[in-house]
Amino acid sequence: MIFADPWILLLLIILVPFVFIYKRRKKSGIKISHAFGLADSSPSLRLRLFRLLPGLRLLVIGLLVFVSAGPRIGEANATITTVGIDIVLAIDTSSSMSSVSFAPGVTRLDATKVVIREFISARGDDRIGIVVFQRDALPFTPLTLDKAALDTVIVNLDSQLMPDGTGIGLGIATAVSMLRESSAPSRIVILLTDGRHSAPSISPGEAAEIAAALKIRIYTIAVIGSDQNNQQVQSVDLELLEDIAKRTDGHSFIATSPDDLAKVYRQISNLEVGPVVTRNEFLNSSVTPWLVAVSILLSIDIFLVGGVFRRFLA
Repeated sequence: MIFADPWILLLLIILVPFVFIYKRRKKSGIKISHAFGLADSSPSLRLRLFRLLPGLRLLVIGLLVFVSAGPRIGEANATITTVGIDIVLAIDTSSSMSSVSFAPGVTRLDATKVVIREFISARGDDRIGIVVFQRDALPFTPLTLDKAALDTVIVNLDSQLMPDGTGIGLGIATAVSMLRESSAPSRIVILLTDGRHSAPSISPGEAAEIAAALKIRIYTIAVIGSDQNNQQVQSVDLELLEDIAKRTDGHSFIATSPDDLAKVYRQISNLEVGPVVTRNEFLNSSVTPWLVAVSILLSIDIFLVGGVFRRFLA
Protein backbone atom coordinates (compact mmCIF):
# COMPACT_ATOMS: atom_id res chain seq x y z
CA MET A 1 0.00 0.00 0.00
CA ILE A 2 1.20 3.50 -0.83
CA PHE A 3 0.01 6.94 0.26
CA ALA A 4 -0.35 10.11 -1.77
CA ASP A 5 0.51 12.25 1.30
CA PRO A 6 2.12 9.95 3.88
CA TRP A 7 3.11 12.86 6.17
CA ILE A 8 -0.57 13.27 7.11
CA LEU A 9 -0.29 9.99 9.03
CA LEU A 10 1.69 11.92 11.64
CA LEU A 11 -1.64 13.36 12.78
CA LEU A 12 -2.39 9.97 14.30
CA ILE A 13 -0.23 11.16 17.21
CA ILE A 14 -3.15 13.31 18.37
CA LEU A 15 -4.95 10.12 19.35
CA VAL A 16 -2.41 9.45 22.12
CA PRO A 17 -3.58 12.22 24.51
CA PHE A 18 -7.21 11.27 23.88
CA VAL A 19 -6.47 7.69 24.89
CA PHE A 20 -4.57 8.92 27.96
CA ILE A 21 -7.44 11.22 29.00
CA TYR A 22 -9.96 8.45 28.50
CA LYS A 23 -8.00 6.06 30.71
CA ARG A 24 -7.43 8.60 33.49
CA ARG A 25 -10.83 10.25 33.57
CA LYS A 26 -12.90 9.95 36.77
CA LYS A 27 -15.95 7.76 36.58
CA SER A 28 -19.16 9.66 37.32
CA GLY A 29 -22.00 8.28 39.44
CA ILE A 30 -23.86 8.46 42.76
CA LYS A 31 -21.74 7.66 45.82
CA ILE A 32 -23.42 5.33 48.31
CA SER A 33 -22.03 3.94 51.55
CA HIS A 34 -23.03 0.36 50.95
CA ALA A 35 -23.53 -1.48 47.66
CA PHE A 36 -24.13 -5.00 48.90
CA GLY A 37 -27.29 -5.25 46.90
CA LEU A 38 -25.56 -4.26 43.68
CA ALA A 39 -22.43 -6.38 44.05
CA ASP A 40 -23.72 -9.27 42.03
CA SER A 41 -25.54 -7.23 39.34
CA SER A 42 -23.90 -7.07 35.90
CA PRO A 43 -23.93 -3.96 33.66
CA SER A 44 -26.62 -3.91 31.02
CA LEU A 45 -25.87 -4.27 27.29
CA ARG A 46 -26.69 -0.61 26.80
CA LEU A 47 -24.16 0.40 29.43
CA ARG A 48 -21.50 -1.84 27.90
CA LEU A 49 -22.06 -0.28 24.48
CA PHE A 50 -22.00 3.16 26.02
CA ARG A 51 -18.52 2.49 27.34
CA LEU A 52 -17.38 1.76 23.78
CA LEU A 53 -18.33 5.20 22.45
CA PRO A 54 -14.94 6.85 23.17
CA GLY A 55 -13.17 4.03 21.34
CA LEU A 56 -15.56 4.38 18.40
CA ARG A 57 -14.82 8.08 18.13
CA LEU A 58 -11.07 7.47 18.29
CA LEU A 59 -11.48 4.93 15.47
CA VAL A 60 -13.40 7.47 13.37
CA ILE A 61 -10.67 10.08 13.89
CA GLY A 62 -8.00 7.54 12.97
CA LEU A 63 -9.81 6.55 9.78
CA LEU A 64 -10.27 10.19 8.78
CA VAL A 65 -6.52 10.75 9.12
CA PHE A 66 -5.85 7.51 7.21
CA VAL A 67 -8.16 8.49 4.32
CA SER A 68 -6.68 12.02 4.20
CA ALA A 69 -3.25 10.50 3.57
CA GLY A 70 -4.55 9.09 0.26
CA PRO A 71 -4.11 5.31 0.61
CA ARG A 72 -3.59 3.47 -2.67
CA ILE A 73 -3.05 -0.18 -3.43
CA GLY A 74 -0.80 -0.16 -6.51
CA GLU A 75 -1.29 -2.88 -9.09
CA ALA A 76 1.13 -2.98 -12.04
CA ASN A 77 -0.19 -4.17 -15.40
CA ALA A 78 2.00 -4.65 -18.46
CA THR A 79 0.35 -3.39 -21.63
CA ILE A 80 1.72 -4.70 -24.92
CA THR A 81 0.84 -2.73 -28.02
CA THR A 82 1.76 -3.44 -31.61
CA VAL A 83 2.52 -0.26 -33.52
CA GLY A 84 1.17 -0.40 -37.05
CA ILE A 85 3.11 0.28 -40.23
CA ASP A 86 2.05 2.04 -43.43
CA ILE A 87 1.66 -0.05 -46.58
CA VAL A 88 0.79 0.95 -50.12
CA LEU A 89 -0.33 -1.78 -52.51
CA ALA A 90 0.68 -0.84 -56.07
CA ILE A 91 -1.35 -3.11 -58.35
CA ASP A 92 -0.94 -3.55 -62.08
CA THR A 93 -4.43 -3.58 -63.64
CA SER A 94 -3.34 -3.68 -67.30
CA SER A 95 -5.36 -5.72 -69.79
CA SER A 96 -3.05 -8.75 -69.51
CA MET A 97 -3.98 -9.07 -65.82
CA SER A 98 -7.59 -9.70 -66.84
CA SER A 99 -6.98 -11.76 -69.97
CA VAL A 100 -4.26 -14.22 -69.11
CA SER A 101 -5.06 -17.34 -67.09
CA PHE A 102 -3.42 -17.80 -63.70
CA ALA A 103 -5.27 -21.02 -62.96
CA PRO A 104 -8.10 -22.89 -64.73
CA GLY A 105 -10.91 -20.34 -65.06
CA VAL A 106 -9.09 -17.73 -62.97
CA THR A 107 -7.36 -14.64 -64.34
CA ARG A 108 -4.32 -13.03 -62.78
CA LEU A 109 -6.39 -10.09 -61.56
CA ASP A 110 -9.11 -12.30 -60.04
CA ALA A 111 -6.54 -14.35 -58.10
CA THR A 112 -4.72 -11.18 -57.03
CA LYS A 113 -7.90 -9.64 -55.64
CA VAL A 114 -8.66 -12.73 -53.54
CA VAL A 115 -5.15 -12.83 -52.05
CA ILE A 116 -4.95 -9.09 -51.42
CA ARG A 117 -8.29 -9.09 -49.61
CA GLU A 118 -6.96 -11.77 -47.26
CA PHE A 119 -3.74 -9.81 -46.77
CA ILE A 120 -5.63 -6.62 -45.88
CA SER A 121 -7.91 -8.34 -43.39
CA ALA A 122 -4.89 -9.77 -41.56
CA ARG A 123 -3.18 -6.36 -41.13
CA GLY A 124 -5.40 -5.03 -38.38
CA ASP A 125 -2.95 -2.44 -36.96
CA ASP A 126 -1.63 -1.12 -40.27
CA ARG A 127 -2.78 1.73 -42.47
CA ILE A 128 -3.06 0.60 -46.08
CA GLY A 129 -3.37 2.62 -49.27
CA ILE A 130 -4.04 1.41 -52.81
CA VAL A 131 -2.45 2.60 -56.06
CA VAL A 132 -3.48 1.08 -59.40
CA PHE A 133 -1.43 1.61 -62.51
CA GLN A 134 -1.56 0.93 -66.22
CA ARG A 135 -0.06 3.52 -68.56
CA ASP A 136 -0.94 6.07 -65.87
CA ALA A 137 -1.18 5.64 -62.11
CA LEU A 138 -4.08 6.44 -59.83
CA PRO A 139 -3.96 6.82 -56.01
CA PHE A 140 -7.15 4.86 -55.49
CA THR A 141 -7.44 5.12 -51.70
CA PRO A 142 -5.33 7.07 -49.17
CA LEU A 143 -3.71 5.36 -46.21
CA THR A 144 -6.52 4.14 -43.99
CA LEU A 145 -7.44 1.69 -41.24
CA ASP A 146 -10.89 1.18 -42.75
CA LYS A 147 -10.50 -2.41 -43.90
CA ALA A 148 -14.12 -2.66 -45.05
CA ALA A 149 -13.66 0.24 -47.44
CA LEU A 150 -10.43 -1.24 -48.77
CA ASP A 151 -12.13 -4.58 -49.33
CA THR A 152 -14.88 -2.92 -51.37
CA VAL A 153 -12.30 -1.13 -53.52
CA ILE A 154 -10.35 -4.32 -54.22
CA VAL A 155 -13.49 -6.25 -55.17
CA ASN A 156 -14.33 -3.66 -57.83
CA LEU A 157 -10.91 -3.41 -59.48
CA ASP A 158 -10.86 -4.02 -63.23
CA SER A 159 -8.78 -3.21 -66.30
CA GLN A 160 -11.03 -0.46 -67.69
CA LEU A 161 -9.95 2.30 -65.32
CA MET A 162 -7.20 3.92 -67.41
CA PRO A 163 -5.51 3.73 -70.80
CA ASP A 164 -3.76 0.40 -71.20
CA GLY A 165 -0.03 -0.01 -70.62
CA THR A 166 2.41 -0.76 -67.81
CA GLY A 167 3.81 2.28 -66.04
CA ILE A 168 5.84 0.59 -63.30
CA GLY A 169 7.87 3.74 -62.59
CA LEU A 170 4.78 5.90 -62.23
CA GLY A 171 3.13 3.27 -60.04
CA ILE A 172 6.14 3.32 -57.69
CA ALA A 173 6.35 7.13 -57.70
CA THR A 174 2.64 7.49 -56.85
CA ALA A 175 2.91 4.98 -54.00
CA VAL A 176 6.03 6.69 -52.64
CA SER A 177 4.27 10.06 -52.77
CA MET A 178 1.48 8.62 -50.64
CA LEU A 179 4.01 7.50 -48.01
CA ARG A 180 6.24 10.57 -48.09
CA GLU A 181 4.56 12.38 -45.19
CA SER A 182 4.01 9.23 -43.13
CA SER A 183 5.64 9.06 -39.69
CA ALA A 184 5.09 5.32 -39.27
CA PRO A 185 8.06 3.28 -37.98
CA SER A 186 8.06 1.31 -41.23
CA ARG A 187 6.83 2.31 -44.71
CA ILE A 188 6.61 -0.17 -47.53
CA VAL A 189 5.32 -0.55 -51.08
CA ILE A 190 4.18 -3.92 -52.42
CA LEU A 191 4.35 -3.72 -56.20
CA LEU A 192 2.59 -6.42 -58.23
CA THR A 193 2.87 -6.63 -62.00
CA ASP A 194 2.77 -9.12 -64.86
CA GLY A 195 4.46 -6.97 -67.49
CA ARG A 196 7.39 -4.78 -68.50
CA HIS A 197 7.61 -1.05 -68.04
CA SER A 198 6.27 0.47 -71.25
CA ALA A 199 4.87 3.90 -70.38
CA PRO A 200 6.46 7.25 -71.29
CA SER A 201 6.85 8.38 -67.68
CA ILE A 202 9.37 8.28 -64.85
CA SER A 203 11.58 5.20 -65.11
CA PRO A 204 11.33 2.45 -62.49
CA GLY A 205 14.99 3.01 -61.58
CA GLU A 206 14.47 6.71 -60.85
CA ALA A 207 11.35 5.97 -58.82
CA ALA A 208 13.25 3.34 -56.83
CA GLU A 209 16.01 5.86 -56.08
CA ILE A 210 13.45 8.27 -54.65
CA ALA A 211 12.03 5.47 -52.48
CA ALA A 212 15.50 4.53 -51.26
CA ALA A 213 16.26 8.15 -50.36
CA LEU A 214 13.08 8.27 -48.28
CA LYS A 215 13.88 4.89 -46.67
CA ILE A 216 10.78 3.27 -48.14
CA ARG A 217 11.15 -0.44 -48.88
CA ILE A 218 9.69 -1.95 -52.01
CA TYR A 219 8.64 -5.58 -52.33
CA THR A 220 8.14 -6.63 -55.94
CA ILE A 221 5.97 -9.52 -57.10
CA ALA A 222 6.18 -10.89 -60.63
CA VAL A 223 2.98 -12.67 -61.64
CA ILE A 224 3.59 -15.29 -64.31
CA GLY A 225 0.54 -16.93 -65.87
CA SER A 226 -0.07 -19.71 -68.39
CA ASP A 227 -1.45 -19.89 -71.92
CA GLN A 228 -4.09 -22.25 -73.24
CA ASN A 229 -1.52 -25.04 -73.49
CA ASN A 230 -0.62 -24.56 -69.81
CA GLN A 231 2.74 -23.10 -70.81
CA GLN A 232 4.07 -20.36 -68.57
CA VAL A 233 3.82 -16.95 -70.19
CA GLN A 234 6.63 -14.75 -68.89
CA SER A 235 6.47 -11.15 -69.99
CA VAL A 236 7.85 -9.69 -66.75
CA ASP A 237 11.21 -7.96 -66.49
CA LEU A 238 12.47 -10.04 -63.58
CA GLU A 239 15.87 -8.33 -63.50
CA LEU A 240 14.23 -4.93 -63.21
CA LEU A 241 11.96 -6.02 -60.35
CA GLU A 242 14.88 -7.58 -58.52
CA ASP A 243 16.92 -4.39 -58.95
CA ILE A 244 14.06 -2.25 -57.58
CA ALA A 245 13.78 -4.43 -54.49
CA LYS A 246 17.55 -4.51 -53.98
CA ARG A 247 17.91 -0.72 -54.19
CA THR A 248 15.28 -0.19 -51.49
CA ASP A 249 16.36 -3.00 -49.14
CA GLY A 250 13.28 -5.01 -50.07
CA HIS A 251 12.73 -8.44 -51.62
CA SER A 252 11.56 -9.69 -55.01
CA PHE A 253 9.20 -12.63 -55.47
CA ILE A 254 7.79 -14.71 -58.30
CA ALA A 255 4.29 -16.22 -58.25
CA THR A 256 3.21 -18.79 -60.85
CA SER A 257 -0.10 -19.81 -59.25
CA PRO A 258 -2.70 -18.47 -56.84
CA ASP A 259 -1.17 -20.59 -54.08
CA ASP A 260 2.26 -19.13 -54.81
CA LEU A 261 0.82 -15.63 -54.66
CA ALA A 262 -0.85 -16.31 -51.30
CA LYS A 263 2.46 -17.63 -49.93
CA VAL A 264 4.28 -14.52 -51.16
CA TYR A 265 1.93 -12.16 -49.35
CA ARG A 266 2.18 -14.28 -46.20
CA GLN A 267 5.98 -14.06 -46.43
CA ILE A 268 5.83 -10.29 -46.75
CA SER A 269 3.39 -10.12 -43.85
CA ASN A 270 5.84 -12.08 -41.69
CA LEU A 271 8.73 -9.84 -42.74
CA GLU A 272 6.82 -6.66 -41.92
CA VAL A 273 5.70 -6.79 -38.31
CA GLY A 274 5.26 -3.51 -36.47
CA PRO A 275 7.38 -2.88 -33.36
CA VAL A 276 5.94 -3.95 -30.02
CA VAL A 277 5.73 -1.34 -27.27
CA THR A 278 5.43 -2.46 -23.65
CA ARG A 279 4.06 -0.05 -21.05
CA ASN A 280 3.64 -0.58 -17.33
CA GLU A 281 0.40 0.84 -16.04
CA PHE A 282 -0.33 1.21 -12.35
CA LEU A 283 -3.92 0.87 -11.26
CA ASN A 284 -4.72 2.35 -7.86
CA SER A 285 -7.63 1.34 -5.71
CA SER A 286 -10.17 3.98 -4.77
CA VAL A 287 -10.51 5.54 -1.29
CA THR A 288 -14.28 5.14 -1.54
CA PRO A 289 -14.44 2.03 0.72
CA TRP A 290 -12.59 3.93 3.46
CA LEU A 291 -14.93 6.90 3.18
CA VAL A 292 -17.92 4.56 3.39
CA ALA A 293 -16.45 3.00 6.54
CA VAL A 294 -16.02 6.42 8.15
CA SER A 295 -19.57 7.42 7.21
CA ILE A 296 -21.00 4.25 8.71
CA LEU A 297 -19.10 4.69 11.98
CA LEU A 298 -20.15 8.33 12.25
CA SER A 299 -23.77 7.34 11.63
CA ILE A 300 -23.55 4.72 14.39
CA ASP A 301 -22.08 7.29 16.77
CA ILE A 302 -24.83 9.82 16.03
CA PHE A 303 -27.52 7.16 16.39
CA LEU A 304 -26.21 5.93 19.72
CA VAL A 305 -25.63 9.36 21.22
CA GLY A 306 -28.91 10.82 19.99
CA GLY A 307 -31.03 7.78 20.67
CA VAL A 308 -29.95 4.76 22.69
CA PHE A 309 -27.63 6.62 25.10
CA ARG A 310 -29.49 9.87 25.30
CA ARG A 311 -30.49 9.12 28.91
CA PHE A 312 -26.86 8.60 29.95
CA LEU A 313 -25.77 11.91 28.49
CA ALA A 314 -28.72 13.99 29.72
